[in-house]
Amino acid sequence: MASPPKLRIQVPASTSNVGPGFDTFSIAVNTGLEVRYSPAEKNSLERLGGLTESPLRIGQDPVMRGMRRAARLLGKVLPPGNLVVSAPYPPGRGLGASGSGIVAGLLLGNRLCGGGLPQEELLLEATSLEGNPENAVAALLGGAHWSVADNKGGHLHLPITLHRHLRFLFVIPPYPMPTAEARKVLPSTVPHAAAVRQMQQGPLLLRGLKTLNPELIRLGLRDELHVKARLPLMAGAKAMIRFAEEAGALGATLSGAGSAILVLTRTGEVRNLEMRLKKRVQRLWGESGQVLAAKAQHKGAEFLRS
Repeated sequence: MASPPKLRIQVPASTSNVGPGFDTFSIAVNTGLEVRYSPAEKNSLERLGGLTESPLRIGQDPVMRGMRRAARLLGKVLPPGNLVVSAPYPPGRGLGASGSGIVAGLLLGNRLCGGGLPQEELLLEATSLEGNPENAVAALLGGAHWSVADNKGGHLHLPITLHRHLRFLFVIPPYPMPTAEARKVLPSTVPHAAAVRQMQQGPLLLRGLKTLNPELIRLGLRDELHVKARLPLMAGAKAMIRFAEEAGALGATLSGAGSAILVLTRTGEVRNLEMRLKKRVQRLWGESGQVLAAKAQHKGAEFLRS
């Protein structure tokens, strides 16, 4: 029997929720996750870059979970191998590390077991494993999408147009924010007036991201479902958002469930803002903090030459 091939796959990171788009809105960004697979006698996993912080055992790792799910769906035995997984950001920061890993694993498992799983099924499985569609659709398809439940138990993923000069900065603190903990503080009910205000934000934000209108972006980023409840869990987050806006950002909010802060800016202004944020991060956290510059990535996960 022929030995399985060496494989290399790259998957975009993603920022989700984005203000009022709770469990709905995601944007793929070009600071992604890479996985290299090589055949071996038994499974092993090595993490590089920011992912060295992950405490997960190999069986719990999102990449391995995705690979095993693909093999199970195809009724095949997954060939053992060595995985090397790397990313420039740590896990638990709201950059979709879990969703990217699951998508990478599903695609690797599908390829290693002979293929046969169409993209539509892979997306359904990624959503099921991840629990929500936003990071999964960003990782697999790339681009920006507004995902809503359909009448068949699935989701519709509506492409969102972003201005070509939109850029992102991620302020990454030295501490994670586990999604399970972040969800515990969410309100189970909200006042009617708050629900009405929340409904008003989405169109403003989407129009602002298409036109780079700073007033629409800042108004559109206001959120009363998750950001307000989660900010007190993250030391320095509220002050960092205020600092970014005062420094000239188009707007700022939590990335995903946190702990990273998503800062929106534009080409031509990103470098100056990045320098100011890095100085602020240095004063707050020394070398333990990080600022990552990124832009939207319109391509989803793809295999590269190994």
